[in-house]
Formats: sequence, C-alpha cells, structure tokens
Amino acid sequence: MIALLAAVLVAVSAGGIASANSGTASANSKSWLWNAFMCIHRYEGAWNANTGNGYYGGLQMDWSFMSAYGGWYLRHYGTADRWSPATQINVAIRAYRSGRGFSPWPTTRHYCGL
Repeated sequence: MIALLAAVLVAVSAGGIASANSGTASANSKSWLWNAFMCIHRYEGAWNANTGNGYYGGLQMDWSFMSAYGGWYLRHYGTADRWSPATQINVAIRAYRSGRGFSPWPTTRHYCGL
C-alpha cells in the first residue's frame, strides 16, 4: 500500500497523470478560468455597464483591450457592454492565455485570490 501511494505521488509530481489526461486538464483549466472571471465580474459591474469612464461590460474592458483580444466583436457588435456575458469571458480568457494573466484587473484579482 505504501509503495502504491509512493508511486502515485511520484507520478503526480512528475506530471504523469496530468499528461495522461491532457484533454480533461484543458477542460478543467477553462472551467477554472471561467469561474475566476465570474468572480472578477462580481466586483467589476453589470454585463451591460457603460458608465462613460472608458471601460465597458461586466469585466470593465477598455478600448485597447477590446481591440486586441476581441477585435471581431468590437467591429461587429460595438463595445463589450453589447456583448453576451459568455463572449466577454471568452475574450478575457483569450487575454489571460496570451500572457496577460489577471493583470488587467489588479484590484479585483486580489479580491478573488488570483
């Protein structure tokens, strides 16, 4: 039993289990990110927020952010306050995966423990 536990610990620390289930890990990663951005949204504002401060939508995206990560949506639908919540989150995930992480939300990321 101890040998089995040791083997599992070695496999986990070496990444063996994660690589064997890479499809599941990817799906869980998106779910985790989705939940993280839902938390950020709770502190940022309504999905249709357009208060005149230069930030739009439920994740308070500025023009350069929308242009860089949601350019197609910006051209076809206008600013993020006109996008669906799912679109706003998917654009935020695109920014996150590009290397921006949660840096566009410096205060709320801390509220969410990110």
